[in-house]
Amino acid sequence: MESTKIRPSELFREPFPVLGRTDELDGTLEETLIDVHRLLRAVGDACGIEPEYSDNWGKVYRTPPDTAVQILEAKGIRIDITKLSTARRVLVMSRNEIPTRVSLYFDTALDATDPALLSGHSTVTEENGLVQEAHYSVPSEDASLGIDSETGLTQLTVRFPRDLEPGCYRFRVNAVVAETTMESELMCFICPDTAYMPPELERKRLVGISLALYGVRSESNWGIGDFGDLRAVIDWASEDLNVDFVGLNPLHALFNTRPFNSSPYNPSSRFFRNFVYLDVPHIPEFAVCARAKELVESPDIVSQIEQLRQEPQVNYEEVARLKLVFLREIFLTFMENQSKSHFGDARWDEFQSYVESEGIYLERYAVFCAMRQHFQSVLPQAESWHEWPEAFQDPESYEVKQFRVEHEDEVLFWMFLQWQLDEQLGKVQEHARDSGMALGLYHDEALAVDRNGADVWAWKEFFHDGFRVGVPPDAFAPEGQDWGFPPPNSDQMHMAAYEPFLKKLSTNCRHCGALRIDHVMQLHHLFWIPSHGKPRDGVYVRNDETALLNLLALVSRQSSTVIIGEDLGTVPFDFRDRLMAKGIFSYRLFYFERDHDNNQIPGHAYPERALVSISTHDLPTLAGFWSEADILVRKNIGQLDDDQEVRFREDRSQHKAKIIERLVNDGFLAPQVAHAAWESILPTEELHAAVLGFLFHTPSKLVVINQEDVLLDVRQQNFPGTTWENPNWVTKMRYTVEELRSNPEAVRLSRAFRTILRKSGRSGAQQD
Repeated sequence: MESTKIRPSELFREPFPVLGRTDELDGTLEETLIDVHRLLRAVGDACGIEPEYSDNWGKVYRTPPDTAVQILEAKGIRIDITKLSTARRVLVMSRNEIPTRVSLYFDTALDATDPALLSGHSTVTEENGLVQEAHYSVPSEDASLGIDSETGLTQLTVRFPRDLEPGCYRFRVNAVVAETTMESELMCFICPDTAYMPPELERKRLVGISLALYGVRSESNWGIGDFGDLRAVIDWASEDLNVDFVGLNPLHALFNTRPFNSSPYNPSSRFFRNFVYLDVPHIPEFAVCARAKELVESPDIVSQIEQLRQEPQVNYEEVARLKLVFLREIFLTFMENQSKSHFGDARWDEFQSYVESEGIYLERYAVFCAMRQHFQSVLPQAESWHEWPEAFQDPESYEVKQFRVEHEDEVLFWMFLQWQLDEQLGKVQEHARDSGMALGLYHDEALAVDRNGADVWAWKEFFHDGFRVGVPPDAFAPEGQDWGFPPPNSDQMHMAAYEPFLKKLSTNCRHCGALRIDHVMQLHHLFWIPSHGKPRDGVYVRNDETALLNLLALVSRQSSTVIIGEDLGTVPFDFRDRLMAKGIFSYRLFYFERDHDNNQIPGHAYPERALVSISTHDLPTLAGFWSEADILVRKNIGQLDDDQEVRFREDRSQHKAKIIERLVNDGFLAPQVAHAAWESILPTEELHAAVLGFLFHTPSKLVVINQEDVLLDVRQQNFPGTTWENPNWVTKMRYTVEELRSNPEAVRLSRAFRTILRKSGRSGAQQD
């Protein structure tokens, strides 16, 4: 049986009425249900509440939980019984952890001394319908009834079905004791033991390049890289470089304003994408939209587009404004053609199918975008949704629902944009695979989400107010780092059967062959900083690592997506080993792979289950590192004083010497050119080739090289800890996509890259 795809569903949003626990496990599985009742019993004992009493005839009367709560409240202790009754109701397990029996607990007072009164049945279902059904009666090995001694709850234990394929299941139990009927339900996620590994990676080691899509330049785009440019990049990457994938910055939806709302790692929504990446002229309705065709040829628009192309940095505001003008005209044409049936009913049906598949997530996102546009005009002083009228801060309020009805076309417009993004991105991935790439696109999923954005507005119950996520003080940031976004509410996520987590993953695994999880330590814990505190005041708060890793493996398998966990920085003990054991690739940087004496480690010491790179968007490029351009920038923006600058340059000089020593010792850099490479301001041709060759020869299955390190660009995309101090997330590529295949220097660098790749023995898109 094929595994069932997990899709968004309102089904998971409702609380499950009954809780459960596993017993007699084949593997290890935590209790999931009765902890709250134990807690209630413990608090009650401390306050003198006796759990039960016996009458003169020996009959036992147990103190009901709601009565215990009332007594505790009378004693000044407030407990929300509704939260107790809905806590922990989901089982997440790998296939080797499936239990033989499951215990379910009920508040119903029953006489469990006569089990012969018990009969009932259980079913296991998935999206495709009934999977297994069982009937039982007592005496039988299939079921038993008793009273849990610790909590006083009625305990019903039944067999758990076997031979379930990976997927999401509902386990329903119906039991009748005398004339009392008990019904319960559990969500069960059966997960594979490891994440997806494509056949190509079983026998080959692959290379890719990565780039910031917004920075791609071309003679056809409108001042920002788009999906049309990405097709051209794929042609260059597959044919001229012979690589097997192209990595991208996160494509999440942004507000597209500088400098605070242009970071792809602090998006408005991680469920949806940024419309600025749309290749507007290639939307089907553009060809039949008279107004759009007229506008695009007008001298004023031609001038605006050319000016945006020529700007040295990405102008998000103007690009977004211009594209929205055209996108609205295209949408009007789409709506008119549907009413006139000029374009055919199939196009409308495709749109409706997309809207239905995205469900409540798309609904809330589109309503948020429409309301944001509305309040920007009628309430311009409101900088975020926190300053909207209170009724509009709740996605379920009457006022929001009424707004949805009154602004239906505007809401549909924002849905239309996401549909077109999904269509165009899907076609790009198809083009990449058709070009011979083993993986195609390699997406990136951000850790953060803007507290003023759509996701927090739409799903605020899944975030904790009053805290911010960051990292504690370390050598890189002596004062620590405050990333400013709210931490996730793990308990609420569990109660929703992890649906938002699964939705986020499945969205970002769509139309790609690999996905990078930013700051993958989030699966284990995050560093919480109180809202009025500093990073040094923060604490680590643990997440449910086992469940999240299992679910990550499940989505990976279902979407056939390789998962890379960005595990840089302070990593919990053995966490990297647990990731790789689960089939998740580690993320290793050439700069950081050093021993305790700061020597670069040898190539053979790199792990096989890893993606290796020279640098990231937050670190200097190879040319920037060698020229120390990053140190100069940090000095100019005030991050370093004179003494610190001297110390940084001394450390850099020593680090460069260690790099050269390793490259010489491992045979990638000839000794006679080593000194010249160390003294050179920029990487020499020999040094550049040596670094690439070193990484290509590591045993690591994946290597990704930033386009800046292919083309020796000194500029880096982002300087951590800065916003307005430095122009982040706006840097355009050194060459246009046309120049990549015509400029002599770009062609030389591409040819050199391809030659080094071929000599390494790694696989390439155009070679076997």
